[in-house]
Amino acid sequence: MSDCIFCQIRDGKLPASVVYEDERAMVILDLFPIREAHCLVIPKTHAPLLEQLDSSLTHHLMDLARRTIMAQKKAGLAVRAHNVVVNDGREANQHVPHVHVHVIPRRGGDTLATAFTWATRLLNVFGLARRRKRLDRLAGLLGEHFPEAAKSLTINSE
Repeated sequence: MSDCIFCQIRDGKLPASVVYEDERAMVILDLFPIREAHCLVIPKTHAPLLEQLDSSLTHHLMDLARRTIMAQKKAGLAVRAHNVVVNDGREANQHVPHVHVHVIPRRGGDTLATAFTWATRLLNVFGLARRRKRLDRLAGLLGEHFPEAAKSLTINSE
């Protein structure tokens, strides 16, 4: 879709701080992060709602979210927990109508700051060039620690 921000990023028409990319999806840093290293996991297939993706791609997105969490921890960031969020539809606060998974690192004791940032994050459009440089450096660090995909997935039901 030509007017979709994430499709334009996928096509190289808009810049992004890319942590990881494969043939099906990409992990980028959010330009207006809730907390440092706030990532977005985005399918390359345009679909506004989660229900429009096939189960294989949905599983892949969640695996990338899991691997993003691992990279954030391995990179030495002060991470104690995560919010993994999908805003699925306009009424659920989805600002870009293209499925994406937020992976937001949490440090503990940051609830008030996180709530304030969440409410005001899209208002700050100043200093984008400086912010982009910082995000690009952080994307490189996370990319260095991004784990490879598991060769096979085995679930024990014992």
